[in-house]
Amino acid sequence: MSDSVLCHLGKPRIAKPSTLQEYGALRERMIMAPWVCLSEKEFVTAITQKGCPFYQSIMNGRDLQELQFEKLVWRCQVMAGADFDKCETSALEMVQHFTQQGIQPWVAYNTFSHDDRNGLHNYRLLWRTTTDLNLTYDQSTQALKKIRELSGNLSDKHACNNTRMWQGTTRGACFYDKFAPRLDLRKLATA
Repeated sequence: MSDSVLCHLGKPRIAKPSTLQEYGALRERMIMAPWVCLSEKEFVTAITQKGCPFYQSIMNGRDLQELQFEKLVWRCQVMAGADFDKCETSALEMVQHFTQQGIQPWVAYNTFSHDDRNGLHNYRLLWRTTTDLNLTYDQSTQALKKIRELSGNLSDKHACNNTRMWQGTTRGACFYDKFAPRLDLRKLATA
């Protein structure tokens, strides 16, 4: 099993973009840059300690991305993620919830906006996925929707977008298991 991650990765940040214009500029820079291949440890460090934004899929045909034709530029899902905002369930409790359902997450991290003083949690869970070049965009979308369903619909419905840009954090990983099994999106989509 390879411990490398192929992805679109942005430069380190200390906060998420604050305007739609900033998001658009960041998205364009990331999509126009070549894919990067990092060791798993380098990737986890980049997204959980350096605040690097990333995509959970590999895309091609960059001009179409800006025209909202994601389905035409999507090539392969390399990760799956779930985003939780203002959730009463903590990241570690949600990791345990998914593990009990047989799909253990690979990484969990609190987002830039996380502040649990009010009893609510903002975090993301990520899964490494099996490399399946025959998986379709629609099958991948179904698997992402299944993850949301398995969360009790607590995760953000917009995270079911295969080509969503994810923001990293500088807070570190609150959970990381380099031995977590890869998630079979095809199997999950039809479960």
